Amino acid sequence: MFARISTQLNCTESELWEKISKLDSLQFIASPILTFVPMNPGASNSKWEVGQNYLFKLYFLKVIPLGLHTIQLVKIDQNPNIISSHESGLLTPVWNHKISFKEVKPGLVSYSDEVEIGARWLTPFVCLFAHVFYRYRQRRWKILLQDKRK
Repeated sequence: MFARISTQLNCTESELWEKISKLDSLQFIASPILTFVPMNPGASNSKWEVGQNYLFKLYFLKVIPLGLHTIQLVKIDQNPNIISSHESGLLTPVWNHKISFKEVKPGLVSYSDEVEIGARWLTPFVCLFAHVFYRYRQRRWKILLQDKRK
């Protein structure tokens, strides 16, 4: 099952690349709905790298454990602004995420999250959650990008 959620962000492509390449941005935009606790020490201070496997303990609302979650970046392409990951976890064996964005005019970026979900009989429920979660994440992106000092 697929979900696609889009928005517009008040930033430039380079401002978004600066934020999106940092692992700690994931913590900010996902929290408090989902919390990703890195299993690799120092991982939250680093940048995403293609081919690297990132292992997290995943929590819902910061307290309910959802098991381990793996993120493997398969593509980071600054031209045409695409990031793709293959992800998996206890409840969602398939969570393939693609981020794409394009500056439509100076200071305004059209941004989309697309996710392929495979969670057996839970797939429709996880897909519904994904719609809510990615809308929330996109609101958090707007907050993060407003504060250029973060």
